Amino acid sequence: MVAPPIEAEEVASAPPPKAQVAAKPSEATAKRARYDVAVIQALDKVSAASMRFEAAVGRPVRYKNLVFTVKACERSAADEALEDSIAYVTVESQPRAAPGKPTPPPKQAFRGWMYASSPSLNPLEHPIYDAWLITCRAAAPSPTAAR
Repeated sequence: MVAPPIEAEEVASAPPPKAQVAAKPSEATAKRARYDVAVIQALDKVSAASMRFEAAVGRPVRYKNLVFTVKACERSAADEALEDSIAYVTVESQPRAAPGKPTPPPKQAFRGWMYASSPSLNPLEHPIYDAWLITCRAAAPSPTAAR
């Protein structure tokens, strides 16, 4: 059984929704601490070899055919419920050049935020490699700075 159509004039108009304004963060909100080194774990799914390495912010690091560049690395603020390390990472698949042949152009394999507490939230999706963020930390002081 189908209800008969209703004329537009017969439908009561709903009041317009109230404007929704995002609440401004309070001045007391703590900022996330920024760090200059990301600790990343990578896994070669073919050979089952894994490696933990450090990637300084802004400096590319190669792991086999992948080149990792960390753009930002920070830890959650003291007032956040979950303690976490978060890094914005770009990963390019860049095979090494064969002797006598030009280097193949890199292909972007990943670009986005990685979360140490939830590695499966935004993972690197690659047929051969897995990689995830372990933590963010400060760089070790240089030997010249200690003098």
